[in-house]
Amino acid sequence: MVTSLGVQQRDTLEPLIGIIVTNVSHLLSALVLYKLGVTVTKKSQLSFVAAVLHIISPAGLFLSAPFSESPYSLLAFTGYLFFAKAVLSDRRTVAHDVSLVASGLWFGFAVNFRSNGMLNGIPFAFELLRELSLPPTATSIRRRLALIVGGSAIAIGFIVPQLVAYLTYCHGVPDSDLRPWCTRRLPTIYSFVQEHYWLVKRSVLSICY
Repeated sequence: MVTSLGVQQRDTLEPLIGIIVTNVSHLLSALVLYKLGVTVTKKSQLSFVAAVLHIISPAGLFLSAPFSESPYSLLAFTGYLFFAKAVLSDRRTVAHDVSLVASGLWFGFAVNFRSNGMLNGIPFAFELLRELSLPPTATSIRRRLALIVGGSAIAIGFIVPQLVAYLTYCHGVPDSDLRPWCTRRLPTIYSFVQEHYWLVKRSVLSICY
């Protein structure tokens, strides 16, 4: 047992907390997926089947492991739920635009767990292009601003952890102690961790980055 910052740390407590967090996240993500399905398809039975398949799929066991997949799944599904409520409605109120910003914030949190969460910005870009093709009105301009703010939240969610890592491990560090990723043209710690510790080939990572 080790004491850090005045808190006692136990070797068995950390994995237990991880298992609890991932399983609760997995359960909540299934519930959010059901709500998302109802919002998109308007069919509760189909949405229920999709949520059940999400639980019992072969990935279900992996989503119950103490890893980042389940929290990411929960945050991403929540982001799509807010996005669907804003975009699929025939109304274009301030509340719908706030829902777009909230969607971007959820996606911004999600990208902290999985770097490929940046792909969740594609719907924002697509919707923004569609808005730009319409005549500018007060409602359209407000919608465009909401899409820009929401999309920017996703980018910030990706950049900030990278910046913190760069300032921690690369800035002001002697050249002899620099990690290899610090000197790359695109110094991303995500690709380095996957390549160095997970043995993912760099050629594969280049597709994602």
